Amino acid sequence: MLRIEHLAEKDIPQVVEIENISFSNPKSEEIFKSDQNKYLVAREKEKIIGYIGIEKIVGESHIINMAVHPDARRKGSGQKLLEEILNDKDVFFLEVRVSNDAAIKLYEKYGFKKAGKRMNYYADNNEDAYLMRRNPK
Repeated sequence: MLRIEHLAEKDIPQVVEIENISFSNPKSEEIFKSDQNKYLVAREKEKIIGYIGIEKIVGESHIINMAVHPDARRKGSGQKLLEEILNDKDVFFLEVRVSNDAAIKLYEKYGFKKAGKRMNYYADNNEDAYLMRRNPK
């Protein structure tokens, strides 16, 4: 059974493993340690299968990072992570690679709309990012 929980220090190695598999320019273990309170994890038994990071500023929430282990993708854990953090009172923002069609479709399913483009946003290959926004309902 999938559980969504706050990131615990013991979970950080598994999160870093998913980060390294998922991104060409991954965040370091130190970043997850220093930002531990900003992250939730999706757990099946004792295995972390995904995570989401969010920064909150009065009335706004920025999704800073989200990934699901390749073996667990397209099985609903990304949706569960989003459902856990979304609410109807805050504006939500995120950036996503213009080439990441699966993520864009997931975000659009939850009411995010393209609000702009950040040119050369990703340092690893200078790919552009869509800035996506979800308004309160």
